[in-house]
Amino acid sequence: MRYSVFLFRGFSLIELMIVVAILGILSTLAVPAFTDYTQRAQATTSYLALQPWQTAIALCWQEQGSLDPCNQLGSAGIPPEPNPYPQGVEKLTMGNVSGALRANLSARDSQGNLLTIEVQPVVQTTQLSWQLLCSDYALGSRLKHCAGPLPAST
Repeated sequence: MRYSVFLFRGFSLIELMIVVAILGILSTLAVPAFTDYTQRAQATTSYLALQPWQTAIALCWQEQGSLDPCNQLGSAGIPPEPNPYPQGVEKLTMGNVSGALRANLSARDSQGNLLTIEVQPVVQTTQLSWQLLCSDYALGSRLKHCAGPLPAST
């Protein structure tokens, strides 16, 4: 009976160092992309949490014929300020124009600042559409449909 000898060859130190260097380079690219992705997802989720208030403002506009009576949380069929806030929303107030909502989000912009958004109703003859304004508009907003910069708070 003949015994064969198997020689197991390991990796050299140089090969291992090259693999570690490649992993390091890949991780420097992947970590910022993943962070950006998670912040965009968090901002979008927070924005979608404002839908009940937007729907209530739209119903108020239809019933009242104007946005002027639809300018206060907790009145004219608009839900009050929530307690607790929806996930990702730090604060919710009425915005700069009648029927607008302003929300401070827990998502951050590319410089690490908390995002603030305002959804403003745009009255068209028979319908109400919404315009999204973002505090990070100049930086390339985390929210896909941001239409402009956030106006100064009144």
